[in-house]
Amino acid sequence: MCGRLNQFAKIPALTIAGRALRIERRKKKEREDKRADVSVVNNICPTDYADVLTMESGELGVERMRFGLIPQWAKGGKAEVWKKFMLTFNARCETVFDLASYRLPVRRQRCLIPVRGWHEWPDRTTPYFIHRTDDAPVLLAGIWDVWESSDPADAAGGALVTSMSVVTTPPGSYMAKFHDRSPLILEGENARAWMQPDMQTDDLRAFFKPYESERLEAYRVSTAANQARNKTEEVLQPIAPPVPQAGDEPVNVEELDSDLKLF
Repeated sequence: MCGRLNQFAKIPALTIAGRALRIERRKKKEREDKRADVSVVNNICPTDYADVLTMESGELGVERMRFGLIPQWAKGGKAEVWKKFMLTFNARCETVFDLASYRLPVRRQRCLIPVRGWHEWPDRTTPYFIHRTDDAPVLLAGIWDVWESSDPADAAGGALVTSMSVVTTPPGSYMAKFHDRSPLILEGENARAWMQPDMQTDDLRAFFKPYESERLEAYRVSTAANQARNKTEEVLQPIAPPVPQAGDEPVNVEELDSDLKLF
């Protein structure tokens, strides 16, 4: 699962396959939900907004999207739909072509979410922050859609909602220490190819592979990260050494708690 994202205060400089990318923020859509004006960098939770890379006419741009996809066919006003689609922040690669909310976006509207890192909870209460050892941006594969409320009462707050989900896969060997799912991480030409139009289903399925890299690093952080309202740097600060890459056993939180009492 990937339910908490962390981004950079500014759009990071990105290079794909050795080529620096020129990225500009796209003009805000008319009637866009006013919550998209709120910039959240740390501890981005489902229904918060995050910066997302999309491709138009071969050019990359960044726009802000709700974390948790609302399909364009959803019925109801904003308040109803917002609650109904609170759990669509991840799209499992095994079912993304089958579920009604995802099957059109995965074929037509794919994106990348550049993150500083994300959180996982091996035991649902103990948070770990996962990032690259060099703190370079990690590109998560996503899908997106645009929904608009037909309820006149929603016009004042912006009736249009652009939203996205992070695609997930089974974990690589390191990520398996923390969870049984992992975000789909793309690098190099795969990252650019993911957003190309006219991709066939079999071509897209070829991306769905567990991510293996010695560049990933995870360390335990304060339970302050459990609080959705906490958007400070505190949620990223280590309280224990990084978990080593070696070994294939899940982290043992009870053993780590005993070690922490020594400090």
